[in-house]
Amino acid sequence: MSRSDSAGRAGRRRASRGRRHRDAAPAAGVAYQEDEERGHGGDPRGGEPYPDSYPERPAEEPYGGSYEGSYDDGPYDGSYDDGPYDGPYDGEPEEDGAPAEAAPLSKAEKRAEKKRRKREQKRGKSAGGAPRRGRRAAAAPAAADPVSRFSASALRKVSVLGDRPNQVVNNLAEQSVRKRGTVVLGILLGLFGVALVALLGLLAYLLVSDTPIGSGDKPRLEMPEDGHSTLLPTVYQGSTEGQEIFDPIATRAEDAPPLDAEKIFGGDAEKLEKDDFTFALEDSEATDTCTQWVWGEDLGQALVDGGCTSAARGVYQDEKGDYVAQFTLFDLADADSSAAVAEALDPRNLESDPGFLVPMQEDTKGLHEGYSQASVQVMGHYLAVFWVARTNGEEPDKDTSMATAGVVAMDAAVWVYEEVSRAKDDGGE
Repeated sequence: MSRSDSAGRAGRRRASRGRRHRDAAPAAGVAYQEDEERGHGGDPRGGEPYPDSYPERPAEEPYGGSYEGSYDDGPYDGSYDDGPYDGPYDGEPEEDGAPAEAAPLSKAEKRAEKKRRKREQKRGKSAGGAPRRGRRAAAAPAAADPVSRFSASALRKVSVLGDRPNQVVNNLAEQSVRKRGTVVLGILLGLFGVALVALLGLLAYLLVSDTPIGSGDKPRLEMPEDGHSTLLPTVYQGSTEGQEIFDPIATRAEDAPPLDAEKIFGGDAEKLEKDDFTFALEDSEATDTCTQWVWGEDLGQALVDGGCTSAARGVYQDEKGDYVAQFTLFDLADADSSAAVAEALDPRNLESDPGFLVPMQEDTKGLHEGYSQASVQVMGHYLAVFWVARTNGEEPDKDTSMATAGVVAMDAAVWVYEEVSRAKDDGGE
């Protein structure tokens, strides 16, 4: 290789190093300035300016490598020589125009970088977060502190406990939760005890009063006990058609009181007279359970469906003790309900099971067995049943005594006629 080729390659290499040094020097904080008037640059390390040319060197002494020959004596082109340099240059540029590796930092730059990192660490600690590891390191989001989930008063309590407040706060929180759970459990147990006492009291009341649960004012089906008479009248008279005279009481008032035996069988109803025949009242009573005074499931259901809320009955005997009469009055919702019960009472009705009244007196043979006559009358929302027989249960004589007893017994409904009169007065008729 000739000296000119060696010098040319060395010059190109020095020029490349010079360019890279000039590019890297400002980034590392080292400033230099070219002396354009003199045609060459100054030494970036603060030395004397480079000479215009290099002295002649023998070919057998290599300069910075194993090149043969020596450099030309031409003017210096502003690049560095091939001698060792401890600056930022660390090798040749990569082939194909690839960027060179980053130059190592000088001692001054390292000290500056170390100070910068310390300042960033101090700023990070003063803000309560972890120090940053570099310029581009993003601050990680702070994890949820369990201490913040507790109250401020608890934080004040543990502020003097050192480096472990979280454990103490968690213990206090668990104790608080357990305490609240105990209070809630105690309240629930107390309410359960009150409900249990109320339920036991209700059951005790129902057992003592013999009142079915949920009865209230609603009619209920409660048939009489077994052993009662199931006598059907031999002669039955009645109609489901109401009479016009009872139109003022065709519907029961919502605030109507239950039937009262003393009112119904007091006054003129205590003694019933016609010609030489007289009936005297022996006993009377009232009930709010209409179905207890009848037998037959269909009849009882008709009373329930008809809204029967109360009933009253009384038993009569004549002066001689030959005849007995029982008058029963049912209080239903309206005239149609009264007619439906009358139809269920009729022994001739084959569409329903048989059923009729239960006799009031137990020591009288009549109405328990033998011959009897009954008549039923729809009186507005009331249904009146008149039932007569001989006291001994025998068939009547050939005279008209039985017929007369039936007519006289109908006067027992005098209170119903008085009710019609009061309804007319209230209605302004």
